[in-house]
Parts: sequence; C-alpha cells; structure tokens
Amino acid sequence: MTPSFDRANAHALAALVEAGRRRDIAACEDIVDDAGTKLWARGQSIRPELIERLLVRKLRRPIEQCLTARDGIAASDVVRCIERLLGGDRYLAALVGGSARDALDVARTLPLDGPVSLLLTAAEEGGRGFEHACLGALIAGGLAARAGVGQATLQRIVLGGLLHDLGELYVNPEYLHSRRELNLEEWRHVAVHPRIGALFIRENTRYGATIASIVDGHHERQDGSGYPGRATSSALRDETGWVIVAETMAGVMSDPVASPARTLLAIGLVFGEYPLAPVGLVASAQRPFPIEADPGFDRVAARADIEALRDALRGAHAAAREAELNGAGAAERRSLSRLAPLLRRLDLAFVSSGAAHFFELLGAAAETGDGEVELQLRLVPRELRWRMRSLARDVAHDLETFTDAGRRAFAPMLDALRGASPASPSAAPGAPPDPPAVAAQSATVD
Repeated sequence: MTPSFDRANAHALAALVEAGRRRDIAACEDIVDDAGTKLWARGQSIRPELIERLLVRKLRRPIEQCLTARDGIAASDVVRCIERLLGGDRYLAALVGGSARDALDVARTLPLDGPVSLLLTAAEEGGRGFEHACLGALIAGGLAARAGVGQATLQRIVLGGLLHDLGELYVNPEYLHSRRELNLEEWRHVAVHPRIGALFIRENTRYGATIASIVDGHHERQDGSGYPGRATSSALRDETGWVIVAETMAGVMSDPVASPARTLLAIGLVFGEYPLAPVGLVASAQRPFPIEADPGFDRVAARADIEALRDALRGAHAAAREAELNGAGAAERRSLSRLAPLLRRLDLAFVSSGAAHFFELLGAAAETGDGEVELQLRLVPRELRWRMRSLARDVAHDLETFTDAGRRAFAPMLDALRGASPASPSAAPGAPPDPPAVAAQSATVD
C-alpha cells in the first residue's frame, strides 16, 4: 500500500471540515487541481462542500499545505494539556518525576509547522486524539529525560511522541474505534497508519527523516512482532524505543480503571518486545503504588482462561512442527523461522509470570487474596491472547505467498492462534482493538 498526498483523503478532510465548525480554518493559498483549475480561493473558510469538490481531483499541492488553522493548536496548548495531565494523575507525576520540567521546557519551544498544527487541531476537535498525543509526548520525554538523554535527542523524542498518531486521521474512524474483529484487508488499512504519518511528515513538514522514522516505528516491537514493517531493534532508532513504550502506556492509561501495575505488565510481560531502559524506569515508578486485592476476582473463570491459553499455545507449537514436517517451501520456512521464536517468547512469558502453573501446582488449595497474583492471573492470559491474535494476522498475511499445500499445512496453526481469542474479544491493555482499519486513503492507497 503506497500512500500519496496528491489527492485529499476523505477521512482527514471530513475531520478538518468538522473542526472548521468551531475553529477558524481557511485556505492559505488558492487550492488548484493538477490542470490549473481553481477549486477554492485563498482566505475562504473550509465548508462541507469542499469535500465533494476535492475528492475527485488530483491536486497540484497537498491539501495539508493549502489550509491553515488560524486559531489552531500551538506549543502553548501542548504545554497546558501536559500540565493538566500531570495535575490530575499521581502515578503520571511519579512516572516522570522532576523530569516533567525538562519535557515541559522542550514542549514550550516545539516548532509546530502549519500542517502539523492543522492536523493537531482536527485531532483536538474530534475527541481525545490531542490528549493522547500530549500524553505520548510527556511519557516519552519524561522517561527519556530521567535517563539523561541530551537536549537535542529529547526534543526529537517529545516531538515524535506528540506526532506519532497523526496518520490515524487518514483512517476510517469506524474501523479505528470498532470493537469487532476486523478482517485481514481491513486490518491492513489500520496497520499502515504509522507509514502515512511518516509520509505526512516527510512531505509536509521541515522535520526531516528522524522524526518520520520515529513515527513510522511507533507500533513496532524490538523482537519483530510489531507493525507495519515487522522491524527489529537493529532497524529502529534509539529515540523510537521511548515512543513505542509511551504509546503503549498511553493506551493503557486511557482506561479509567488502569493501574500502574497493569501498565507495567503491558510492557514488561514479554521479554524483548520493549527496550529495557524505559521498562526499568516504569518498574521503579510502580513500586509506591500497592496492588489491592479484588473482592470480585473470579477464581474459576481465571483458571479456565489459563487452561484455554495453555491449550492454544500447545496447539500452535504442534501445528508449527507439523507444518515444518509437511515439506514447507521457501516462503513457508521464512514464516516459520519468524514465528517460532515469537511463540517461544509467549511461552516464556506465560511460565515466568507464574500464571501458567499456578492452579496446576496448587490445585484446590490455590487461594489468592493477593492483589499482584490476581492481576497476573486475570491479565496475563488477556495480554498473551492479544499477541496470539496478532500472530494469527501475520500468518494470514503470509498465506498469500504460500503454495496450496503450504496453506493447508498452516491452517491448523491459524486455528490454534485464533482459538486463543475469547468469544467476545476486547483489546488487550496497550493494544489497538482487533483489526481496526485504516483506510489509508489520503494518503490514497494504491
């Protein structure tokens, strides 16, 4: 999927028009198609009819460069949002500590280019996107400042954290916020939003390749289990690691019942997914926040969940061995060589968390009453199920390159990975809902 900005994206344009109902958004130059026909005059405020006029035309310049939010988001708005977030969350204040001042100082001087202000304004008017962006900037910048990174590096991290999800504006919001499991084609549209955000930065701002790279990698994982490029640590910039952690944490913390321990579990459960330096800082910040026992904890349901997950992992390993024995071709072997270590990491996380054998070893005597134990028993299966569904999407994607025999051989693995999903799937902490779809249209997708 190759996005392009020579045509307006329907979803981004709709968000801008909606924001224009409350903000002063207008053309900063004549909007002209590639044949030289004027479609909208300079100074004219954005209105709904602009959508119909632009969507069928190829533009001489990207619409993002032809519009301006005259009362749009500025660095001072970012600072106010960060200060409000810090004032309302004791854990967040502990997480970044005294380094909050460093992150705020950087935020005050952020060079927000016009197209960036425009999209941040649309995100702010459209819901919680702007707050999520500011939270990402604060967590990434605050943790990096605690680690002692240099000032120039810190500015790149804060800016990357702020801009990481701009590509979501080019996504069909029905897919982005869907709670249903999307099909593979819909998920592909979702998974490309980091690429769209990176391309937006390269083509419409002066920030350059480093910021674009941070945005492009914010859903990657160091072990290669992320998206859109399945990049591993060797292909990711150091700055990107801070934003990867911040993005996941911001997603978890958007849940009103999220706890510091739940946040740490999301990034610390599977060794090798996230860089160790920020994970260690998050772990140290969690210590002053005790985990209370849950009087409503369902021990029977937790045991059934854990047993189902164990069966699914065993089934996936057995299916992988069977696929290898059944004469896998080159494409199949490449997929297996990538999936096998990722499955082993999930096994290791399951066992090392203590959840895998808790009931098996203690049997009927397995009493809980311990908040930390209950948290592990409830959330480890949820986290690992989400990762198995992610691997199932990877397998389904790879099937297109397999022979018919390869597809048949891999079908049991796909079933096992999908079998780990609960009947009514919900997104794991820090994860996007199952296949939300990003129609990367405005990036138009070719």
